Amino acid sequence: MFVLSLLLIVLTIVALIDVVGQPEPVVRNLPKIVWVLLIVFIPLIGVCLWFLLGKDWSNSRIKLPERRGRKQSRTPGSWGPARGSSSTTPPSPSQPDRAVSSTEEQLAALEREIQAAEDAERIRKLELEMQRSDPPADDGPAASADRS
Repeated sequence: MFVLSLLLIVLTIVALIDVVGQPEPVVRNLPKIVWVLLIVFIPLIGVCLWFLLGKDWSNSRIKLPERRGRKQSRTPGSWGPARGSSSTTPPSPSQPDRAVSSTEEQLAALEREIQAAEDAERIRKLELEMQRSDPPADDGPAASADRS
C-alpha cells in the first residue's frame, strides 16, 4: 500500500511539473490552471487524464510509435489521423520542423546569417563608392573627334 501511495505522489508531482512546463498553446482541451487543479484535487484521475488528453505528445521528446499498414478513419474532433491521411506526409511550411537544433546551433546559424548580411552590405557600399570615384570611360580617340 505504501508503494502505491508513493507512486501516486510521484506521478502527481511529475504531472504538475509537466503541466507547468508546457507552453500554453501546446496544452490541449483545457487551460493549464484547470489541469493543475484537476491534478491536485483528483490526483489519480487528473494525472491519467492529463497524460491521455491534455499533453500534446507530438511535440515531446518521447516519440510514440506510429501505426503502420492500417488506415484509420475518423470524424472531425476524434482521435487518430484523418481518413486517407498518411503518417509519412511531409510537414507543411506552417508546421515547425520536428528536428529542432540546439540553442548553440541556432545562435551560430544566426551569427553566420548576420555576418553574411553585413558582408553583402559592405560590398554594396564599396561598389557604389567605386562607381562614384571612377570617371566615365571614353570610347577612344574616334569618339572625342566626333564630339568636336
